[in-house]
Amino acid sequence: MQTFSLSDWLAECQPETQINRLLIPGTHDTMTASCQQRYYKTQTLTLLEQLQCGVRFLDLRLRKEMVAAHREWVSEISAEMIFDTLLEFLFQHPSEFIFVRIQNANEAKDDFMPYQMALHDKLSRYQSSFYHWQTEEQEFVFPSIAQVAGKLVAFECSPPQFKSHWYQQRQWALPWHENKWITLQDNWDGPMLNDKFEQIKQNVIQSMEIKEKLYLNHISATNGELGYPDAYAKILNIRTMGLWQELQQHLIAGVQIYDYITSEIAEAVIRCNSR
Repeated sequence: MQTFSLSDWLAECQPETQINRLLIPGTHDTMTASCQQRYYKTQTLTLLEQLQCGVRFLDLRLRKEMVAAHREWVSEISAEMIFDTLLEFLFQHPSEFIFVRIQNANEAKDDFMPYQMALHDKLSRYQSSFYHWQTEEQEFVFPSIAQVAGKLVAFECSPPQFKSHWYQQRQWALPWHENKWITLQDNWDGPMLNDKFEQIKQNVIQSMEIKEKLYLNHISATNGELGYPDAYAKILNIRTMGLWQELQQHLIAGVQIYDYITSEIAEAVIRCNSR
C-alpha cells in the first residue's frame, strides 16, 4: 500500500480479509459539516468528501421526519440525499463497502415506533444495497471484504426490544446495543485528555488480543473543561496520528471514529492496513 487512491483503498487489501480485521477511518455525527453551531458541529468535510478521502464508517442520525440532525440542530438533508450519495459512490467504486450506524436523532427518545416505521419505509427502496446478516440460528462470523464489496454494512441503534434491525424477516443491520460481538469505547462526556487517550489506546491494543470482535473506538468527545468537540479534536486527533505511527507494524484493527477528520488523518489510519 505504497501508492494508492483514498477513494479505492479497500481494493489494495486482500479480499478474503474479514472486515473487523481492518483499521478503518470513521466519523462521528457525519452530517454536521453545514452546521454553524459550535456545540453541535463535528465535521468540516461533506459526506462525499469524507468518502473520497477514505472514510468507511458513518454515523448517521435521523429524525422520524427522515432528515439528518444532531440534538437540537436539525438539517434539511434528507435520508434520500444521504443514501443516494452513498450508492452513487459505491457504484463508482465497487471495491468499497461502507459501515453505516443509523440512530434516532431525537434526544427525548419518545418516538421509536414512528421513527422505525419511517426508517423501514425508506429501507424498502434501498434494501438490495444493504448487506444482510446471518440469521440468529447460524454461527456468527464477520464477512470478508469480497462478501460486502459494493454494500452498506449497517448498525441500528434503537433499543433491542424494537427489533428495528429486522425488516421483512431479514436482518439488514446489526444491533448497536447489547451486542457481544462489539467492543465499544465512547467516553464522550467531558473526559480528561490523558484518560481518554489511554482508553483509545487500550481499545486498539485489545484488537490484537481478541480477534473475533469488531472494535469501535471514538476519538471524539465534548463537554468538560474543554467544552466543545473541536477543542478535543484539536488535541486528540494529533495524538492519535502518533499512535498510528507507533503501532503501524502491529496487527491492529477496528473503526477509529473522529470529529473533524481530514484526509491526512484518514490516510494515516488506512496505511496501518499495509503491514
